[in-house]
Amino acid sequence: MLRILPLAVVAISFSLLAGLLPARDAGAASQGLLHQVQAAGADFSEGQLEAYVAAVVKIQEIDKSWQPRIEGAQTSGEAAEMTREATEEMIAEVQAQGLSVEEYNSITQAAESDDGLYERILTLLAELR
Repeated sequence: MLRILPLAVVAISFSLLAGLLPARDAGAASQGLLHQVQAAGADFSEGQLEAYVAAVVKIQEIDKSWQPRIEGAQTSGEAAEMTREATEEMIAEVQAQGLSVEEYNSITQAAESDDGLYERILTLLAELR
């Protein structure tokens, strides 16, 4: 599925990040983010999109680095600890780009339903690489 591929790590990181966000109902959190995206009209600045794309690239690098180690873990506890460490690195990269986790996830969700936004993100990714 070409459409999901560049943002696949984003979806994975969203599920990992959910465990580190303040405790609340996951369904309510997803609905809340979706409502925020719809209410904002998915109107993201060029700077936010550039920061998002830079974060996506860093997250992909982190994922690529951690996946072999996580898959090679001797115990599920060890894998869980490595996953937590990888997630913390991902969060730090998102924040280093000047985005909150909520902003990052809002852009991700908006891109899933807005073809124009998705295409803009792909263009920025191609320019960055």
